Amino acid sequence: MGKLFREFNKEKVSQIKTDPYFAGLVPAIIKQAEDYIAREPERIKFSMIHLYATTGNRIIFQKVYENYESRMRCYFLAYIFTEDEKYIEPLADIIWNICDFESWSIPAHVAENLTPEMRRVNLDLTSTIMGYRIAEILYYIGDKLPDLVKRRAEYEVRLRVIESYKNNHFGWMRAENNWSAVCIGAVFSAFAYLATKEETDSQLDRMIETSECYLRGFDDDGCCKEGYGYWNYGFSYYCLFASMVRDYTEGKIDLFKNPKVHAIALFQQNAAINEKETISFSDAGRGFSPSPWLSHFLKNEYPDIEIPAMKCPMYASAGLRYIFWMRPELANCRMTPKSHIYHDNQWFIYRSENYNFACKAGCNNEPHNHNDVGSFIISKNGRTSFTDPGGGEYTRQYFSKERYDLIACSSRGHSVPIINGQYQVTGKQKSVIYTEKENEYEFSMENAYAVPELETLKRHVICEKDEVVISDTYKFSEKPTELKERLVSVIKPTVKENGTVECGDSVLSYDSKQCEAVLSEEILRKSGYDETVYLLDLIVKEPEKEMTVTFRLK
Repeated sequence: MGKLFREFNKEKVSQIKTDPYFAGLVPAIIKQAEDYIAREPERIKFSMIHLYATTGNRIIFQKVYENYESRMRCYFLAYIFTEDEKYIEPLADIIWNICDFESWSIPAHVAENLTPEMRRVNLDLTSTIMGYRIAEILYYIGDKLPDLVKRRAEYEVRLRVIESYKNNHFGWMRAENNWSAVCIGAVFSAFAYLATKEETDSQLDRMIETSECYLRGFDDDGCCKEGYGYWNYGFSYYCLFASMVRDYTEGKIDLFKNPKVHAIALFQQNAAINEKETISFSDAGRGFSPSPWLSHFLKNEYPDIEIPAMKCPMYASAGLRYIFWMRPELANCRMTPKSHIYHDNQWFIYRSENYNFACKAGCNNEPHNHNDVGSFIISKNGRTSFTDPGGGEYTRQYFSKERYDLIACSSRGHSVPIINGQYQVTGKQKSVIYTEKENEYEFSMENAYAVPELETLKRHVICEKDEVVISDTYKFSEKPTELKERLVSVIKPTVKENGTVECGDSVLSYDSKQCEAVLSEEILRKSGYDETVYLLDLIVKEPEKEMTVTFRLK
């Protein structure tokens, strides 16, 4: 246990074994390891790899692939906490199996027409993480592994990660999204654990440049355009990178002192719409599930951030930091989210005793983009009613020109107008913000549409004590043929008489003389399951060249 990853030490191992906060964790790890030993892993077949190219499905392969990494992590943890040699053989076997993989990249990230040599050394999210995981095992307990397994694992990590990084350029090296953080965090860790000091020093500046590309994906206020899930994923690996660099340089380089990193760390406490759900813009999931390990690490780094109380999860097959970054003394913290405006990214978040509300302006050219300028979410009594459904299942089609045919990414699956039968289109031009107050927000939306007759469209939001009032003001050069105000929910709304709609704990009211409410539904394919999305359209009976449509959410 050297100077790298300073939290991984004998005192912490003892605390995890004995502190009540971690009660049940070590037995869960041992049980999982025994279950894995009793069942051989499913073999990866070419047909699984090829499935992505033929159908677009990536889940079947990834489920089998991830099982190998999960087993490796679990056997490693079982040995760390028991020092029982019986876990070394299955650990050696699974590392040997992984070394046999023709590529550590998943099919979605490495083309079949690449040369076998290039497929083997391709660096993506999964291959870099796999290399880092193996390098970490070799660093800490490599002397416990059979010599041939150790030498082969070192060879494969060096070939596939260290030499590949030194000799190749990959697009993520300049990406302003989670890829740059995840890949460089994993790559640097592999270098620090396995490469020579001369090799690591020669690449450090280049790696820091990539980490700065990740930070450029955020505005100075720290809002994550990709959504909360990708904040959790990308920023956790940025923290891995920054902490390893700080340890490696013995504190000479401390990236956590950057004010922008501090601002990004504050995003989590603003990203919840209620205790269980997140502000689900872009490809974010709707569930709010903070990671204790990352939250505790950040709280220790920045005492001013707020984190919720969190129990110790039974991480039976997790990475080391998932466990060793958790701090029992932070178990009962409290998070009290407040109203907040992300000025640069144009997110408006309002919180009151009676409800929470969030909407976004921005543009339709963001990382993990949805065509969703104007999308909003309202939560009352701890659950959302009208919402943003969040991301769909990742397939080849999801990241192709077919993306905006899918309800998850199209504006037809968001609470925004439909004009002359037209949905929103992609585009870089951001909304103009006309009003920006704690309880009032007004912004332009016309640039989100390719409707020639639409001259201006302003969405005006006023958050009052008991209700949200949303008014859309249109100006056309010609009278529109059709105008709909769409509201989206995953709870089935009930259309009532006299211009009201009940949806969960919210009541929508509108002018029934001006609009007719029509309910339809579509299936949104999530990761491995289908979800019904309810589409409530307030259809304007007599569209005019200049008009305002107002509805209230209570």
